Amino acid sequence: MPHRAFVPCLATLTICLRFAHAQSACCSPHAGTGCALPACQASVCQVDPFCCNTQWDERCASEASVLCADCQPSTGCELPPTSVATSESCGTSTDDPCLGMGFSAVPLPIGVTLHGTAWSSDTARDVDWYQTTFNSPTMLQVACWSAGPMGVAIVDDQCPPTVLAESPDGCPATVSACVPAGTVRVVVRPLLFESLACDDTRAAYALQATTTPCTPIRPLNDRCDTALPASVGLNAFDCSDATSDPAWLASWCNEGAGLTFTNDVWLSFQAPSTGAYRFSTCGLSAFDVRMALYDGCGGQVLACSDDACPDGGAAMETGLMCGSITLVRIGGWGHGAAGSVRITALDQGNCGCVEDLDGNLSVDSGDIAFALLCFGDMGGPADLDTDGEVTFADIALLLLASGPCP
Repeated sequence: MPHRAFVPCLATLTICLRFAHAQSACCSPHAGTGCALPACQASVCQVDPFCCNTQWDERCASEASVLCADCQPSTGCELPPTSVATSESCGTSTDDPCLGMGFSAVPLPIGVTLHGTAWSSDTARDVDWYQTTFNSPTMLQVACWSAGPMGVAIVDDQCPPTVLAESPDGCPATVSACVPAGTVRVVVRPLLFESLACDDTRAAYALQATTTPCTPIRPLNDRCDTALPASVGLNAFDCSDATSDPAWLASWCNEGAGLTFTNDVWLSFQAPSTGAYRFSTCGLSAFDVRMALYDGCGGQVLACSDDACPDGGAAMETGLMCGSITLVRIGGWGHGAAGSVRITALDQGNCGCVEDLDGNLSVDSGDIAFALLCFGDMGGPADLDTDGEVTFADIALLLLASGPCP
């Protein structure tokens, strides 16, 4: 599973940090990789290489609070008085709407301090779900107090959910996000798989949500129909405030971690010549990128990529015809960030002979070989009759066009 997905069963989820040494670069998120304490850095990066390969982000600081002595709390966290107890009984899991058993998340009251417990064992862990609905964009602020290693996050109402914000530190841990109109959820869960009984003081937490109005600033290319132009070379993008497009992703894009595609933006690329092109974010983004190419808004998937690079970047190659327009969808597994995609022309063709698939200005055996390699593909430059699939009919068109391009 890619690093930044929200997966309640992983042991590397963000916790309500209570460390007293926030001045250490290991105990708080920062730009760049690694941190100032070698032993702590080694412990964290052993379980989460992202922290040393890409960026020391909120998740890395959270892991340091558990794995590193310098980031451990020197004092306990005192819970405030509470006025309402959560409706879920400790020891049960009846509020998880993603279990597919008809369960519903607990209503989240605004301005009220809730009391709850989140148990865990060596093999299982409780996740408490809360939800509320807003009629307009709203800044949701959540505070979580706990004497134990407890995590809190704001997520959307999908299953699996997209993380909108996670708590990096503090007692209380505070997290906020400008959420769109609709239903939003808050989850609280223990960080570790350990014996944490219901009557253990570390299992108790207090939770309070407050709201203020907000105006979300979405990127101009947040939707496919507002894609920004891209060209050969470096093209900047920013997924930080993007929403998640409902555009489909082909089943063959599942490389073992599902088809989740969130907080995406769109670019529009017009091929300057017929030939093969490479689209890559390797070394150009600081988050776990997923990328796909479409032949139009709501159209066919031409290519897709998930973890193609050591840093979590995406890279893919596809053949395009001169003048064809391809939509580039760039997103990830959770709250995204800024980056760049490099588009490279791997070979040069021409614009006057669509049957010249290898760009040598002649329709010959090389083009037939190219089409055979693409045989069965859904669309692409070798689909000369544009019926949506490369078949023997396309080979026949190549034979009929054999010879120099006019």
